[in-house]
Amino acid sequence: MSTPRFLRVAPLPLACMLLGACADKDDSSDGIGTGLSGGDGGGASAGDGDWDGDDGGDGDGDGDGEPPPPEEEEEADFRVPKASGRFVYSASETTDRVAVIDSSTLAIDVVTVCREPSMVVPIPGAAVDEGWVAVLCPGSSEIAFVRTQAAGTSTVTVRAGNAAANHLVATPDGARVIAYHRAAGPEVPGAASTQELTVLETAGSASWQFVVGANPRALELSDDGSVAYVVTDDGVNILELTALDDTDKPDVVPVSPDTAIDPSTLEVHIAPAVNQALARVDGQTWIAVTDLETGERTLLELPGYVTDLDVAHDGSFALATLPAAGGSTLVQIDLPIVSDAFTVHPIPGEYVGLTALAPGGDTAILYTTVNPFAETAAPDPRQRVTLARREGSGWTQLTTIFVEVPVRSVGIAPDDANAILLHAEAPQLNVHAPWPYTLLDLTATFPIKKLQTAQAEPGPILFTPDGARAAVLLRDDGLDVRRVDLVDLASFIVKGIALGSPPEGVGHVEATDKIYVSQEHPSGRITFIAADAALQTVTGYELNDSVKD
Repeated sequence: MSTPRFLRVAPLPLACMLLGACADKDDSSDGIGTGLSGGDGGGASAGDGDWDGDDGGDGDGDGDGEPPPPEEEEEADFRVPKASGRFVYSASETTDRVAVIDSSTLAIDVVTVCREPSMVVPIPGAAVDEGWVAVLCPGSSEIAFVRTQAAGTSTVTVRAGNAAANHLVATPDGARVIAYHRAAGPEVPGAASTQELTVLETAGSASWQFVVGANPRALELSDDGSVAYVVTDDGVNILELTALDDTDKPDVVPVSPDTAIDPSTLEVHIAPAVNQALARVDGQTWIAVTDLETGERTLLELPGYVTDLDVAHDGSFALATLPAAGGSTLVQIDLPIVSDAFTVHPIPGEYVGLTALAPGGDTAILYTTVNPFAETAAPDPRQRVTLARREGSGWTQLTTIFVEVPVRSVGIAPDDANAILLHAEAPQLNVHAPWPYTLLDLTATFPIKKLQTAQAEPGPILFTPDGARAAVLLRDDGLDVRRVDLVDLASFIVKGIALGSPPEGVGHVEATDKIYVSQEHPSGRITFIAADAALQTVTGYELNDSVKD
């Protein structure tokens, strides 16, 4: 299958870029055309923008007409958290203490930190048999550093923090932690401003405070920990962590051609490896790529409406998803962008609006959470999932499979070998276990899948860092469901483990290769699950809250 390239050969008026109109057709058959039109002869499947579902579409439109319905992208709780060294740290907001649990011996040390500790973040650099974490304490606007020696004894240092902070991040080199207010996080009563950010040295006593844009959404770090990128409603603030003494207010770089756009319609991704930001807006056909060093922006007019945008973990490319009735389109944008070129990959006959890109960058799962054909007899596209594999620069291997229940979220294991699909509630499958999820093998020529049903809606889901196991938390207090499904990702055998108390959080201790499940219990309870599924439970470490992971 060919992969035609499209190039915007002439600047387009800004009004055309924003409105998705003003199309300038190029009827050449070699696949080279303006980025706006997509080239009629190039085989791009952008659809015709007609979402009434009665004509099927032939897949060769240019994004004119009514935009497709926005996808309902669910941020399911797929995670690969880590403890620090061989220790697990459990914070109690009501007793102002942290329990340090040795996953090897189950020995416990309880230390006092600061008021209302709410978040524990491992600091990179601790030895395998030691532990080092930072603890965020909104109650006293402080941060506690807890360092645990191999013998299991811990020391605590408390530092001034940030009055509005509800989120804490450690740099990859372990040299600093950053406390800030994340818009999606819990409110902090009494905070006068949510735009202040605090940087603290982990091994020294220095700290710095800065003001960033309105409603910070996320904070990304460069691989070496030297630069922090703060995504806000105003744009991206860039904070050089190696030059903090020389910074007053971090520069903000707009990432949209319309700086007054409704922020709720804007999706922004940072590619730290190439120092670029990519942005899309609901109902538009363009992608804006901004150089965060120079502020130079490139507008890519794509051959259809963009409903999803993903950036590869290594920052080498981005993928934009363009759904259409008669066949959708996957657009690859190579990074760092040096021109207006992009590559179009048709997804013939499939309506897909979301892409889950595997960590390795060569596998993607394409799906949709909406059904624009609900009023017709057309099949529900939410029950079709397309597995795309990349060879060289082309997404040429496409395999579509049918699933029995609409997909609402997708998680891919760290080794790219398997995925878990979460589905909508389906009592018609199993009235006693109405919540299905699918285990999907991504390595087989034709994907192997297994449908598993559960009594309760899957909660946090853990993949171990090696991709060998997964743990699915299941909790329904009304039905007294309190269990964890332990998944062997090599065989897809699922072992249900009953828990003594309702599960709250799940994590993994890499030093001992144990999964831990924290539970709601008046005096604290945590269960460790070894690689051979052997169980050990610790109860009663005099804490009123369980592990905060």
